[in-house]
Parts: sequence; structure tokens; C-alpha cells
Amino acid sequence: MKFAVALFVLSATLACAQDAKQPEVKRLSAITWNLQTHKLEWTVEKGTVVDGAFVPGTTAKYEVSPDEAFMAFAGEKRPLGEDEATSLHELLNVLSVYCVESVVWWDRGLPTGLPDSPTQQGPGFLTKPDKPAPSKIAPAPGEKAVKVEM
Repeated sequence: MKFAVALFVLSATLACAQDAKQPEVKRLSAITWNLQTHKLEWTVEKGTVVDGAFVPGTTAKYEVSPDEAFMAFAGEKRPLGEDEATSLHELLNVLSVYCVESVVWWDRGLPTGLPDSPTQQGPGFLTKPDKPAPSKIAPAPGEKAVKVEM
């Protein structure tokens, strides 16, 4: 009997140790803003990390409707607050305008005076600073400044 209990404890310990080596992780794999349905949909993959690389297993789909103010997952819907739905709608509108303006920019062709090769970097919008410039906005009286690293 003691042997059976010891074997059970050892098996459980080994199972937990194996789980600790390869914990389940999640990765965002796709995002779609569907303008016809006005729903934001995204897919999350569950998997493990093996030798430093993500190995996908199962997928799950989430959706948010800012017009109807809900989030849904696995057949369950939860309501969003009015402020959250409004903020999300504004964010998605900005994204939509960016996409439309980018198409217009693309259709106009490569601006003159900029390098033709994607490996060359030119001035302006083709370069990206290493770090954003520090904010010059001072905290309001009585508030404490907070440093944010990116």
C-alpha cells in the first residue's frame, strides 16, 4: 500500500514538473475590423514554447461590437459600458481613416526625392526614432509625475 501511495505521489510530481517545463501560452494571431458588421474580431492561439519557438495548439475567436456594446467569446456575450463602446468606436474610426488615407497615399506613387530601395532610409516618415521624445507636459498641481518606458 505504501508503494502504491509513493508511486501515485511520484507520478503526480512528474506530471506537474513536466507541465512546468512547457506551460500553455497564448498568442494573438489575427485581428479583423469588419466594416460591414461593425465588429472587431480576433483570434488567439493557445500553445507551448518549444526550443524558444511558439508551437500553436488550439485557437479561440473573440469579437466586440461597439455599436451593440458587447464582447463575445465561446457563445457568451458580456455588455460593455457606454464609455468603453464609444472609445472603441472612435479608435476603430481612426484606424479606418488611416487605412483609407494609406491607400490614397499608395495610389499616388512613391514621392519624388525619396530612395527607391526599401533598404535605404530617407528623412521624414520613413525613419523611426529609437525612443519618443520626452513629454514637456508638466503634471497638474498636486499630481505626481509618472515615468513610462517604451
